[in-house]
Amino acid sequence: MIKLQRGQSMVEFNLALPFMVPLVLLGVMLVVQWGFIFITKSTLDAATVQAVRTGALHHGGMPQMQESLAHAMRPLYSRNTTATDAASSLARSMADTALLSQIRVLNPNTEVFDAFKHRVIYDGAQVFEIPNNNLMYRSPQLKSLGDGRAMNLQDANLLHIEVRWCARLIVPIANHIMRGILTTFQLNPSPEQLACNAIGQADGNVYLAVVSEATMRMQTPFRM
Repeated sequence: MIKLQRGQSMVEFNLALPFMVPLVLLGVMLVVQWGFIFITKSTLDAATVQAVRTGALHHGGMPQMQESLAHAMRPLYSRNTTATDAASSLARSMADTALLSQIRVLNPNTEVFDAFKHRVIYDGAQVFEIPNNNLMYRSPQLKSLGDGRAMNLQDANLLHIEVRWCARLIVPIANHIMRGILTTFQLNPSPEQLACNAIGQADGNVYLAVVSEATMRMQTPFRM
């Protein structure tokens, strides 16, 4: 009786196997795709730190931060260690940084800058900047920014950025499944995901919005 039951189980398994294989393959593809997303997120976290460090050293300059981000994202495009690959990977990284990324300066924003800016002469030209020297000796008095918010000069010198990167989904089948999820308005996509969806509609690829933030104290006066 026991042998008959085991034989029946084997028959049932063989009948179910053709239906299980596609599900198993789909699961493997989804796991591989999330592995690529994890690598992108880890790389972006490190690149965001590098970008905010560059901004802290260059008056919060957006071009400098974008260039630094492109250099830091280059590992995603490298295949070997040759000079040719280094040049081509940097070129691809810079192109995708221009197309697929956005850097937002969350602090200091326009309100903060207007509250703390001072006029100085730099290279014979008049510029406005947030003072950065001798912060420990400057007054920590709070200034009103409106809407019940207040900040002092020390906190105004904290450069806080947010980087949005549209990660291209490249695993077959899995990317089409995720496209259906990411473009469903009933799920209320974030503004970052909507921006990536717009890029996907333009070039036919599927993108997932990956976001990272970093903060660092300014080492040079912030200018806007």
